[in-house]
This record gives sequence, structure tokens and C-alpha cells, in this order.
Amino acid sequence: MRKSKADTAETRKRIVAVASNMFLRRGLDATGVADIMQASGLTQGGFYRHFESKEQLIAEANEAAFRELHTMFERVTAAMAPQAALDLIVYRYLHQMQAEHPSRMCPLAALSSELRHAGPRVKVAAAEGYASLVRLIASLLQRLHVSEDAILAEAIVLCLVGAVSLSRMAEDAEAATAILGKAQASVTAMVRNATPVAATSVPSECAGSPAR
Repeated sequence: MRKSKADTAETRKRIVAVASNMFLRRGLDATGVADIMQASGLTQGGFYRHFESKEQLIAEANEAAFRELHTMFERVTAAMAPQAALDLIVYRYLHQMQAEHPSRMCPLAALSSELRHAGPRVKVAAAEGYASLVRLIASLLQRLHVSEDAILAEAIVLCLVGAVSLSRMAEDAEAATAILGKAQASVTAMVRNATPVAATSVPSECAGSPAR
């Protein structure tokens, strides 16, 4: 009996969801197609009816992971003031490796050491995910009336991704916690010391004009 297009699409969606969780938890190389199909309740032979290659699946799984992360951040901060929302996002991102569900994990931090060796399609997905995180942070900084919000947002995301990646290489839990704590303090300082938009709107003839 042939499956309907809706059934096929649902099966494909399930494979992507399972793959996303497994890649984030176990890594790209350590997770094989056979493992994913078995966890999806399917046979390995059916894989190529849905995907051209493992690279295509990795790319789509990463896209799904970024969407879940973004949706989760928007959901938990929906009713919050911008500063509280930013603080919560920073905290959750930094502590993502302790999360019980992979939907709170970011491929940039969880898979950083493997993404550099990935194919073009996977790198494009990672770059788009990075850009979406920057836009999310920038939108909160705009509400805080911070000048050059896009530049500061990118600096914050770079700090977060780097801190989580480094914490995973730490020799023990205490060292990892210290790295994450310093990153949180760094982001707080960056936002606190950022120039307000109003301060950049002073007319040029009033700012720095020589005394007469």
C-alpha cells in the first residue's frame, strides 16, 4: 500500500526531528544513518526515499534545531521586559548543555568542532542559524534603546557560543562553571556600557565644537 504525500511528509518530519536530537546529543560523526532510522522506527533502506545524503539530513536537522531554539526563546520571554528577556536568553544559552531536552541546545555550541569539517549545505544552515540568533538579540537591544544594536548583538552571540564551546573542553565542572559565569558577566557589562541611542543623536555642531 502506497503512502499518501501527507504520510510521507510526516515520516520525513519525524526523521528530521529524531536526527536533530541525536546529532545534538551524540555528535555528527557518532550518529549514523542506521541509528537514526532505527530510532525513527524505520528501516535503513528507506532513508534515500527521503534524503539525498546524510549531509542533507544534517543540514535540515540543524535548521530544525535552530527553529526550536528560537521558538523556545520567544515563548519563555513573550511577557517579559527586554532586559529580563535578554538575561534569561543569555542564561539559558550558557546552560544549554545541562538542559534535559535537546530543543534547548544550539548546533553552533554543541557541534562547533564538527561543523568546521561539514559540507557546504551544512555550513549554510549553521550561518543562517547564527544570523537568526543575532537578529533575536538585536531586537531586544533595540527595545533597550542601545546604539549599534546589530554590532553588539553579534558580539554577544560570539561570546555565548565561544563560552559554551570552551566550557565543554574544561577539565572539570568547576572550571566549566567559571567560564560560563565569566561569559554572563561579560555580556552584562557589554550591555551596561553600551551607548544609549539618545547619546548618539546630538547635532554635530554641538558635539565637539571648539570654544570661541
